[in-house]
Amino acid sequence: MKDEARLSSSEFGNLLRRYRLAAGLSQEALAERARMSTNGVGALERGYRRTPQHETLALLADALALTQEQRREFEAGARSGAPRRVGAGSVAGGSWRDSTNLPLALTSFVGREHDVAEAKDLLARHRLLTLVGSGGVGKTRLSLQVGAELLDRFTDGVWFVDLAPISNRELVSSVTAQALGMRQQGRRVDEAIPQWLKRKQLLLIFDNCEHVVETVAQLAASILTTAPDVRLLATSRQALDIAGEAAHRLPSLPLPDDIAGLTADEALRYGAIVLFADRATAADTRFALTENNAPIVADICRRLDGIPLAIELAAARVKLLSIPTLAQRLDERFRILTGGGRDALPRQKTLSALIDWSYDLLAPQEQLLFARLGVFAGGFGLDAATNVCGGAGLDEIDILDLLGSLTDKSLVLANVSGEHERYRLLESTAAYALEKLSAAGARETLARRHAEYFRDQALADDKRYDMGSTLAWLASVGLELDNYRAALAWALTQGNDAVLGGAIAGALSQLWGFAGLTVEGRYWIGLALERVSEAEHPHIAARLWLALASLSSGQHKHDEAERGMRLYASVGNARGTARAQRIIGIALNQMGRLDEAKAVIEQALATARAIGNASIVAGCLSLQGNNARLRGDVRAGRELHAQALAAFKALGDESGTAQVLSNAAELEFDDGHPEQALRAVSEALEIHVAAKNPTGIAIDLNNSAAYRIALGDVTAARDSAREGLRVARQARVEVCLAVALQHLALLAALGGDARRGAQLRGYIDAQYTALGMQREPTEQWGFDKLMAVLHEMLSADEIAQLAEGGAAWSEDQAAEEALKV
Repeated sequence: MKDEARLSSSEFGNLLRRYRLAAGLSQEALAERARMSTNGVGALERGYRRTPQHETLALLADALALTQEQRREFEAGARSGAPRRVGAGSVAGGSWRDSTNLPLALTSFVGREHDVAEAKDLLARHRLLTLVGSGGVGKTRLSLQVGAELLDRFTDGVWFVDLAPISNRELVSSVTAQALGMRQQGRRVDEAIPQWLKRKQLLLIFDNCEHVVETVAQLAASILTTAPDVRLLATSRQALDIAGEAAHRLPSLPLPDDIAGLTADEALRYGAIVLFADRATAADTRFALTENNAPIVADICRRLDGIPLAIELAAARVKLLSIPTLAQRLDERFRILTGGGRDALPRQKTLSALIDWSYDLLAPQEQLLFARLGVFAGGFGLDAATNVCGGAGLDEIDILDLLGSLTDKSLVLANVSGEHERYRLLESTAAYALEKLSAAGARETLARRHAEYFRDQALADDKRYDMGSTLAWLASVGLELDNYRAALAWALTQGNDAVLGGAIAGALSQLWGFAGLTVEGRYWIGLALERVSEAEHPHIAARLWLALASLSSGQHKHDEAERGMRLYASVGNARGTARAQRIIGIALNQMGRLDEAKAVIEQALATARAIGNASIVAGCLSLQGNNARLRGDVRAGRELHAQALAAFKALGDESGTAQVLSNAAELEFDDGHPEQALRAVSEALEIHVAAKNPTGIAIDLNNSAAYRIALGDVTAARDSAREGLRVARQARVEVCLAVALQHLALLAALGGDARRGAQLRGYIDAQYTALGMQREPTEQWGFDKLMAVLHEMLSADEIAQLAEGGAAWSEDQAAEEALKV
């Protein structure tokens, strides 16, 4: 296998890494010598940054003490550049983060350059590629690198779905939709995803599929048959086994056939040794690959079968053990496992043996904490680790130091780049930790402590929702979504504690809505409502009904909120009662029962003021303003919107601010001021874009299209309506889709294409009928204008016949016709 992992001179990151390792430097040491940041060096090596300017290049070459020949190769590699990757700048008109959710790698990517090229080639020839291999072989890391290198090739980006934290196959579609930024509204998510992807060109990565492989296979097959420009990359311990799949078994990292007399330079041509050297240098900056230790390192990597995770675990020990001692200890471990002979272990047992070895070397308290950490899903913070894992033989004050020690030994990964530190276990080590926890008979105890901790977190999050920035709140709560799912699965799906699960499901009401997880929220809420007794737990049942109401509309919203209100009133919960009354007011407005809505909103406002809840007060003022607008009281509506806007801004609540601005824009348009309306809706749109709220974006785009039509700016109106149509289709917001089509139908008629306008009108009317909704004032204005233009150009019979034909169109056909306008 000579030279399979030779580092290409055309790839600057690989060259930089190779020269750094040959010089025996860590990234930190090189950064210091070259007067750069460590992150900067790491970004260059991982390909997450373009090659440096000439001055920086010279500093790097000096720091590495390169010969003239090496400098020429170094500069040639820099000149050749590399494809723009994650973090490299704008993609398809936006920042890279608008086109991907790929997590930034915390370690350098080494040793698999050949595999990256092969995977990219296979993806070019097959629409589904599954990377198959045992745990620890590097499937996830390779998929991330492939996605990063292909980012520029997909107009709609590269999206990563991590399935490892979930155990319930019912959540596969929900997790996928969340990763894609797709809101869950009004239909089964597994059916909505392929339609949402239908006209997109993107790469979707499903990671860790083996425990939900049948569900992933069904979803993948549906995507392949519906979305022709979507490519799928999966990682799994087994293939998905569906038509069109190319299954590529990922081999271990390349190793030399003969280690006798292996030089350091020769050793760095093999991926396994490059990985060991890189991680050993990170663990101990004094480590250097030399002529003396290169053969021993090669032998260590050979004993580990070239398995990346096993190599990383071993390399982390160089700060404690010399290379010869490390080799000896490994050899002793394997002799025991193979009955004293030197026969190689079966490959699937090598990783387990290495984790065993790493675990056995831990101090008793480290072992205890490591096993308990297996209960977390996705990741965890220091406070969670302390509260869930502390006690019963583990002093809480020692948790931080123990976490640091486990991180040093590569058993825990730490990310301290954000505002708060986050920790996680890799899939293989997490499974091992859970095995240890089960063997100790402590798994159920820790699972309950985990669920109780996150119940308390959810309840606290629900209380502080009313206290400021919704965007900051969502970012904080969303960070623990996988842990909430794990707690809900333990409590509800596994039937361990329905009351606890109900408390979590109801308290996460705002997360389900704002994060676009409507269908998943209904799933958990529905399970809880089936199991929680209203008579025994009225508080929890009330919150569940209110949570369900917040995810519904019209009559359903009204009935669910009313049931919650009665339960809150029965236990004297004023805050819950005010929340419920406000939601009932929203539902009554939607249903056109404006006088009833006015009365109940006034009740909610009075209750909110009595308990001093500024957020509910602001929401009620906004709702009153909208009610006044719908009743035609422009003056009252304007005053109420101004009060609500000031209240939400004082709270720092971006979502509430945007909602008021959007409603205020409608009021100004109703009052004959399209210029003011356009200014207000543009401000609302800016906030909704920042919040990545597709429903708000679609509403604002559609309304701005109407205002621009009124102002005579046909070109800008067409652009807004087309973008509103695109967002509405992606988010599956049916009413916004109909509104966008109506604006385009009007533009068609105004442009002389009355027949297309009449056909679209037929499709739009059918959609309003199916939704059971009436047009709001702005939409009624547009409809009246459309009909007036049609009657100028066509007879009543022609309009009726064309509308009948359009009513039979599919959504795709209607959208295609509209986009011809």
